[in-house]
Amino acid sequence: MTNLTTFVKLLILGSMSYTYKKGFTLIELLIVMAILGILATLGFGNFMSSRTKAKDAARKSDLQMVAKSLEAYANDYKGYPNSDTGKIVVAGNSIAWGESFKDVNTTYASKLPSDPSGYQYYYEKIGSGYYLYTYLENTQDPLVEPAGTYAGKTCGSVECNYRISSSNL
Repeated sequence: MTNLTTFVKLLILGSMSYTYKKGFTLIELLIVMAILGILATLGFGNFMSSRTKAKDAARKSDLQMVAKSLEAYANDYKGYPNSDTGKIVVAGNSIAWGESFKDVNTTYASKLPSDPSGYQYYYEKIGSGYYLYTYLENTQDPLVEPAGTYAGKTCGSVECNYRISSSNL
């Protein structure tokens, strides 16, 4: 009887060590792959959201830089430059985004910023003030205006949904 008990113990221990050495089962591998897939999807979603928010932060910063340049111009000329189809006009010359904002004597911005995704900024002189518009990709941003708010103001191929203004508007 003891020989039979010893044999059964050896058989059980032998099969356990054999199963352990064999590796992972297909179900275990599928479960691990599913978990990794879920984690990768969540990580990629957060990464894309972070990229969008970073681009929007750059757009807001660009508009603030242009606003400071416009204030310097207004300080020199007692008024803001005219606008033409979303561009700044100085001495009859329409300045494209990405070009230098200057007059004969002074450079107000060595290079007007360009949108990080290929959209465009939009400048509009209103009376004694101005508006600067852009398109923010993150529609969850609390400063994004609903579609149609700035009708006719296009930031490239899309309608602008965010603006800042001069302090007197």
